[in-house]
Amino acid sequence: MEMGLYQQQSMNLVMTTELRQAIAILQVPSYELTSYLQEQALENPLIEISEPKGMFTTLKKSVRKNGVSGQSADKQSYDHLIIEQETLYDYLYKQAILLPLQEQDRKIFNYLLLSLNENGYLTVTAEETATRFTASIEKCEELISMLQKLEPTGIGARSLRECLLIQLSEQNLEHTLSYIIVDQHLELLAERKIKTLSELLNVSPQQIEEAADFLQTLDPRPGAAFSPADEQSYLYPDVSVSVESGKLRILINEQYSPVLKLNESYASLLQDKNKTSKFIDESYQKFNWLKKALEQRKETLLKITSEIVRVQEKYFHTFEKKDLIPLTLKDVADQIGVHESTVSRAVKNKVLQTSKGAVELKSFFSAKIYTQDGGSASAASAKTEIKKLVESENKLKPLSDQVLAALLEKNSGLSISRRTVAKYREELNIPSSAKRKRYSS
Repeated sequence: MEMGLYQQQSMNLVMTTELRQAIAILQVPSYELTSYLQEQALENPLIEISEPKGMFTTLKKSVRKNGVSGQSADKQSYDHLIIEQETLYDYLYKQAILLPLQEQDRKIFNYLLLSLNENGYLTVTAEETATRFTASIEKCEELISMLQKLEPTGIGARSLRECLLIQLSEQNLEHTLSYIIVDQHLELLAERKIKTLSELLNVSPQQIEEAADFLQTLDPRPGAAFSPADEQSYLYPDVSVSVESGKLRILINEQYSPVLKLNESYASLLQDKNKTSKFIDESYQKFNWLKKALEQRKETLLKITSEIVRVQEKYFHTFEKKDLIPLTLKDVADQIGVHESTVSRAVKNKVLQTSKGAVELKSFFSAKIYTQDGGSASAASAKTEIKKLVESENKLKPLSDQVLAALLEKNSGLSISRRTVAKYREELNIPSSAKRKRYSS
């Protein structure tokens, strides 16, 4: 053992800046690509970005609250005009104006209004509010009770239990079975332990189910109607597939992609080598790398989509999930001559436009399930069959995962395990057989 300087040859895979950039561009969807390129343009004066022609951008003209533009909207569709929606706070504040409150109480009440989340639940306690305003806890509880009397019913609750109890009280149902279940045994109901509840409350399972059915008519999220999540959203498909004369045609949606151009102001400098600085040379090199990365993104996306369409040709004519053929990332990667991770990045957050609507590219990839005759089917077709079996089952005797697996093998020839059935059932948001069981039809 001794210290010294030695030479050694080795081979390492180096992730260059250009390679990182190409990977980043490959996995960015069309609606984010413009923002990404604009960030690059801030660092590189040679880059000039043209906005996508087909993508809706924020109107530069003034828009009044009623959604009518003060000036011409440059032939934009009226669907694109932003109409101001009344918020939950606005709706409650209008009601609060009529309440007989002192100045200090009104400040506290306004604080409570601002402390409601998007579902209408109160996110602060009476104790926290009392400390903040140096008021008594009793006064804060009184103001919270006033808030809970406003519309929509159930607003201002601090838990699901309290929200449902407020709605039941509003209907004068304090002495009903539904009220008792919510007040004392809501957790058992959530777990669908009908038989346990019937024994605890000394009533029949049918009565528990009737009460549970009524509780489902209540609103567990009274403030959700005012949520901005209801606003219209837009999809910008990266690729389109259409049927023309019986043949499938694939097209990259250029109208949703920004155009990268060289800034003309620097074109003359690039031609005169004597005037070109090192910074301009480096910037021009980066511009060319970026342009190459965009072309490579387009080419890779087109190759992947072409392979998907080739394999799933029958599906694009029928749009039936049962016609989806099992396809993995590796299958496509081997066919087009790229690494599996490249395909994974390329399909991430990408949307494919078809005549039946837009779908995510990654939805065409699914595991293989082997059938009794030696063939294979996709996981999507298995999920479709599971959903059909559950929908047609006898709710008094729901099918267990083991029975579902046996029926899939018998009816469709799909050989999958009970665990796989349970996994697919959970992905479809279908409860277990114990939670689907009913005691009355």
